[in-house]
Amino acid sequence: MKTLELLLLEDNSEEAKELSSVLQNNNYTVTIAENSLVAQQIIEKQSFDIIILDIMIDGRPEGISFAHKLNQNGIDIPYLFLTSINDKSIFENAKYTKTYNYLLKPYNELELLYALELAIETHYRQQNTISRNDNSAVISSDFIFIKKKNRVEKVRLDTIYYVEVEGKFCSIITIDSKYLIKLSLTKLMTILPNILLKQVHRNFLININKIKEIYFEDNLIILENKDKIPLSKTYKGDFLDNGIVFK
Repeated sequence: MKTLELLLLEDNSEEAKELSSVLQNNNYTVTIAENSLVAQQIIEKQSFDIIILDIMIDGRPEGISFAHKLNQNGIDIPYLFLTSINDKSIFENAKYTKTYNYLLKPYNELELLYALELAIETHYRQQNTISRNDNSAVISSDFIFIKKKNRVEKVRLDTIYYVEVEGKFCSIITIDSKYLIKLSLTKLMTILPNILLKQVHRNFLININKIKEIYFEDNLIILENKDKIPLSKTYKGDFLDNGIVFK
């Protein structure tokens, strides 16, 4: 499990510190940029899951300008505005940047957290409502964002050992955790982009890089964490036909 990486563009140090503390308490790692130039330098060196932009930086609407630069440069990160400016013309200018939300200060903590989660849902074009439901998930090319209690956790796809069906849920087993999500295995397979996760049984997906041993005669797979996974005859042929060699 990893925390979500968030970039905050905010020139008021006290407000930045306060907001950073709130976000850190909710599983976000926050990097603060006091102006758009610093933000640009940071984003060239580091990846982020989401960005919060103040609009007025040193008396100028740098937040809006920076949002336009994100779009022009093809930087595919969801962002939203958090500002004390409630001017109609400023709002109209901000709206055309393709922002995911526009929140006014002073912010409500729960409203802000919902806005961040909704931005992630919308960005990845999935409607699994992590902002409302526990054990929901949104899947990107490298991560699964999972709502667990009141926080969102980020799980790297390559840390998954296997996925197992549990009734109407799927249990995701990783190197150090177990997550229960409200998605069927069929739905999960339609949106998972990672080719490392392979179906081996009607109730199991496994990460082929985590296989230690495979016993074709016994229809059994042993993973590196020593878990034993059944290999269905339906999927056995895929391994044999592809000539996959295991330890």
